Amino acid sequence: MPRPHTETYSVTDTNDTPWIVKWRSTSAGRATLLAFPHAGGTASMARRWTDHLPGWCNVWAIQYPGRDGRFAEVPFDRAEPLADAITTAVIPNLRGPVCFFGHSLGALLAFLVAQRLMTASHSAPHHLIVSGRRAPHLPDPQAPSHGLPEPEFIARLRRLNGTPPEVFHHVGLLELLLPMLRADFAASETYRYRPGPKLSCPVTVFGGIRDPLTTPHDLRAWATHAPEPTGMHMFDGDHFFIRSAEKDVLAHIAAIVIRMVA
Repeated sequence: MPRPHTETYSVTDTNDTPWIVKWRSTSAGRATLLAFPHAGGTASMARRWTDHLPGWCNVWAIQYPGRDGRFAEVPFDRAEPLADAITTAVIPNLRGPVCFFGHSLGALLAFLVAQRLMTASHSAPHHLIVSGRRAPHLPDPQAPSHGLPEPEFIARLRRLNGTPPEVFHHVGLLELLLPMLRADFAASETYRYRPGPKLSCPVTVFGGIRDPLTTPHDLRAWATHAPEPTGMHMFDGDHFFIRSAEKDVLAHIAAIVIRMVA
């Protein structure tokens, strides 16, 4: 998880919004990848992805409130209103083939936004990639952690292996980040599935072989929400295999984007 206020970026599209960081955006773009970060994550998750995806592919990422350039804003602690706000922000920006990619909490939010776009008759994504998250209708087998006392909550963050170790050695920085982290965990842990229609776009599922939060069964269950059989790819790594196996993950994303415009 990057440090607040250290990333700089530019938005080259005319539909400027703090919700979308456009790492590469060109009017000649043939397709767009829109990334949804994990709990505690920022739009900088996709900053280096431009080096691994076709040059004609726009690379964008959602920036949730409460971090980086939006640090002063109150973070959302519920998934549904957060998905509503993201949907409103992305609608003016969706043009041409778009692929949503979401990891962990981001997978849930990408699903909810795709669902909202479809039911509102707006342009739904052409493909949805969900990563490191059980299917939304499955209950969370783990006890909620967002309300744990600080030592226990920090211990859980350490076990997940998603926060840079140096953050835990910087007491002031950690204190600044904890409210945002708790809010993100609350958004993930308090979500309750409401039945709805299947998505209209293909769904591909990514998982980590040693991810303690998801099982192959959890991942295969995404087929319930897809209009056709889902593709599933397992990568070497734990819950944050998108970092340890980044090159392999991005190769699979690139192949999906290329097929979208073929």
